[in-house]
Amino acid sequence: MKFAVLITALCASVLLPAQEFFLEVKVQAPEVQTNDRQVFIQLEQVVRDLVNNRVWTEDTWEEGERIRGSFVFTIRDYDQSSGLMSGNLQVSFARPVYGSDYNSTTISFQDPDVRFRYRPNEIVDFQPNQFQDLASIIGFYAYLGLGLDEASFDPQARAHLQTALQIAQMAQASGAGGGWDRFTSTRNRFWIIEDLLNPANEAFLESWYRYHRDGLDRLSKLETQQQAKQSVANALLALRPIHTRQPNIFLLRWFFDSKSVEIQQVFSGGPAVALQDVSDALQVMDPSNASKYLAMGKSR
Repeated sequence: MKFAVLITALCASVLLPAQEFFLEVKVQAPEVQTNDRQVFIQLEQVVRDLVNNRVWTEDTWEEGERIRGSFVFTIRDYDQSSGLMSGNLQVSFARPVYGSDYNSTTISFQDPDVRFRYRPNEIVDFQPNQFQDLASIIGFYAYLGLGLDEASFDPQARAHLQTALQIAQMAQASGAGGGWDRFTSTRNRFWIIEDLLNPANEAFLESWYRYHRDGLDRLSKLETQQQAKQSVANALLALRPIHTRQPNIFLLRWFFDSKSVEIQQVFSGGPAVALQDVSDALQVMDPSNASKYLAMGKSR
């Protein structure tokens, strides 16, 4: 009887949802003049506990499947009396690549306008149907990270991205400005999720899937390496219509900021594929990194 109970308990524990994130969290405030430095240490621990220890989905996650990355807050202003803080947040997420120990960056973005209140010893808890400035920022990026990860395995997956959109909509309904506002900037939280879920940009998530699942996840095996590199090339070429329609779209800006180094690495060795068209397209779509792509078409 005890053995049966033990087996049942073990099976239940295996099937329970597990934490999805393993993020490093840092809070720095080098320009803030205050004697209350402990508040930043506490804030760092609160954010770390929220993102890493909360169960964000009903899915089961193996240890090796967890999303890696970091949140780095740089606080520029702090009002001790109200707890109001403002500054920027560097967000980085990475997805494990099948058959390797490599993690592919899914997004690396510096959010230039984060504003929230936090007081010492305050509990921060994310509620999906309630806007709370700090918790909602963390929740938004958590579901963005989950959504980008999910879409790399299923091009039709939208559930977690829709949750991120709902958080952004609640923030706007509450009157929150800053990074939630569609009018004050074209490169903020609102535009990340707006671009991703805009039907006009549907080709992006299809390319996202091809890049990761048909491309990166098949690079570890020699027999599929050439096909994998061709899939990455095709995925990149499929982004051209988005750029042609809207050359300055933020969607492609953060994509290439996150992926330009990796793109170079994918094509730097191994089986050759035709790259001149890819090189030409990348130089047009990502002119700030054009020098990185120039040699691709010449060498292979």
